[in-house]
Amino acid sequence: MANNKIYIVVALALSAATLISCSKDDDNAAGGQYSADNQNANTPSSGEESVLGYEVPKLNPDYDYICQRLPQGEINYCIEYVKEKLHPHWVAYSYNVKNAQKNAPNRTEAWSPDPYYDSQKQYQLSTQTFPGYSRGHLVGSAERYFSSEANEQTFFMTNMSPQLSAFNNDYWAEIEDKARDVWGRGVIDQKSSFYEGTLYIVKGGTIDKEENILEYIYVKNTLGQTVQMPVPRYFFMACLFVSSSGEAKAIGFWMEHKDYNLNTSNAVVMQNFRRSAVCTVDDLEQRTGIDFFCNLPDIVEEALESKYDITAWPDL
Repeated sequence: MANNKIYIVVALALSAATLISCSKDDDNAAGGQYSADNQNANTPSSGEESVLGYEVPKLNPDYDYICQRLPQGEINYCIEYVKEKLHPHWVAYSYNVKNAQKNAPNRTEAWSPDPYYDSQKQYQLSTQTFPGYSRGHLVGSAERYFSSEANEQTFFMTNMSPQLSAFNNDYWAEIEDKARDVWGRGVIDQKSSFYEGTLYIVKGGTIDKEENILEYIYVKNTLGQTVQMPVPRYFFMACLFVSSSGEAKAIGFWMEHKDYNLNTSNAVVMQNFRRSAVCTVDDLEQRTGIDFFCNLPDIVEEALESKYDITAWPDL
């Protein structure tokens, strides 16, 4: 359950971090900082300040970091991509008062390879369906309706993971829908406890270890070559919310990739199902090997990631 003393410490530490990170006025920079108070933070390379966003986990130097930006330079979402497996390690994005808007609430269906790999076509996944699986958006199309360009970028093939249709539509959606419609869009809802804050989300499927891979499917790259793509055995989500006053909370979700054969029309059954997927962010880190929310001050990161309060996440 929530601990008021921890929330006070979190609010004070985040307020101090905000003062430091906002000393340079940059509308495109996400929250985050590197200081002596944050030993595991990312460090920018080649001027890529987006790696300092609170949503961006500790980068793995063996993988490619891609920041999907809109024409005006605004960050849409970020990916760490394992190009040899043609699959994301994770995707990261946020909901704020601007990008939570529904200015263009239609799927663009703009399926396309990711321009990032235009010069490395062997790592470029061709636009295609996945045999036996749905093309599961990790950053969902419905999560990026604040502009047509933002929605189009969710249809890049680098954002896709093979997902069983029942899992994608009935079970994983139980968590995704809450994160999007209740918590994420709550930042623009004056009646919501999330109003005017920022929600940071990291999502992915397990592809690092063979025991965490369900199977491999055969797909094509843009050179027309047949290559293998892993199907994750588990999917995960880490959520961090920071209010406009600097208070914060975090929660994790871990779900096996399968058809659970539940009565999805039974509200009690589905609530129990959602809650069975809940875990601490620390638990997710142990299961995935990913260092989430590394750009938070260490004292804040340690306090938030070690516990959760289900009652602090409406409709869960």
